[in-house]
Amino acid sequence: MGLIAIDLDGTLINNQHDISQESIKAIQVAQNDGYEVVIATGRSHFDAQKILKGVGLSLYTIGANGATAHSPSGTNILSIEMPRDKVEAIVKWLDDAHLYYELFCDDGIYTPKEARNILYQEIEDARYTATEAEINFMSFHLEKQLGQLGFVFMEQNQDVFQGRHKIYNILAYSFDKHKRQHGWKTFKERKDLTLVTSSPFNFELGHPDASKGNAIGYLAKVLNKTLSVSMAVGDSGNDTSMFGAVSHSYAMANADDEVKAKAKYVTASNDEEGVAQAIYDFLNRIKIK
Repeated sequence: MGLIAIDLDGTLINNQHDISQESIKAIQVAQNDGYEVVIATGRSHFDAQKILKGVGLSLYTIGANGATAHSPSGTNILSIEMPRDKVEAIVKWLDDAHLYYELFCDDGIYTPKEARNILYQEIEDARYTATEAEINFMSFHLEKQLGQLGFVFMEQNQDVFQGRHKIYNILAYSFDKHKRQHGWKTFKERKDLTLVTSSPFNFELGHPDASKGNAIGYLAKVLNKTLSVSMAVGDSGNDTSMFGAVSHSYAMANADDEVKAKAKYVTASNDEEGVAQAIYDFLNRIKIK
C-alpha cells in the first residue's frame, strides 16, 4: 500500500485547536487498510508529536517543512540542516528589519527574548486602521503561533549559534503587510533557500533540499511504500510540494485559491471534517480502480 500525508494547522487541526474524532477515525481506517499515515507540518517534530499523542495517534512526522522526519517513537530518520553562515546572515537581516522570527532546532524553537513585543505592538498599531474582525483574526493566529511547544528565549541570537545547534528552518512573522512583502521580495530569488508560507502572516526559509514533497519521497523509500497510490492534503503554500509527490492531492476548502489550483481535488474545510472526507474519497477512488 501507499502513503497518506496530512498537514496539521488549517488542515487536521480545526479552528478550535482540536483534532476531531471523525478525523482520528478516518486515519485509523486508512491504517487498517494498510496505508502509512504521515503528518507533514511546518511545526517542530516534538510539538507535532505531543499533539498527536494527546489524541492517541502514533504516526511518522515530517517537521520543519520537510527538513526533518521522525518515527512515532521519536527516532530521527531525516535531518537537513541549514548552513550556519547563511542562518547568521538571515538572522541579522531579520533583526535589522525588526521582524519577529523563530529558529527551529532539535531541542527547541529559539526566539529572541523580547521579540514577542514586536507582534503585540503590530496588533496595537493595526487597531487604527483594521476592523474588529481583522483584529480578532490576527489575535487568533497570534495565539496559535505562540502556543507551540518548546520555545527557548534567547538573550541574544548568539546563544543558539555558540551552542552549535542544528538549525532546520527560520520562520519570520509579522502583522505588518509591508514588512512581510519586503522580506518575501528580499529572499524570493535566492536559489540557495526554500521560501514558503504556512500562514497569512509568515514566510519561512529553509535548505533548498528541504520540502514536504521531498521528505514524503524519502520516507516512502524508507518505509517501502509506493507513491503511485498515495494522497496528501493541505491548506497552505508549504503543502503544494506534497501535491506533486502523490497520486491524489487534496486542498482544504479554507485554502487560498492558488493552493486549490495546484491540487487535483478540493475537500471540505478544517471545521467541516475536510481531512476525513478526503481520506474516504481517496480510499473509494482506489477501490473503484
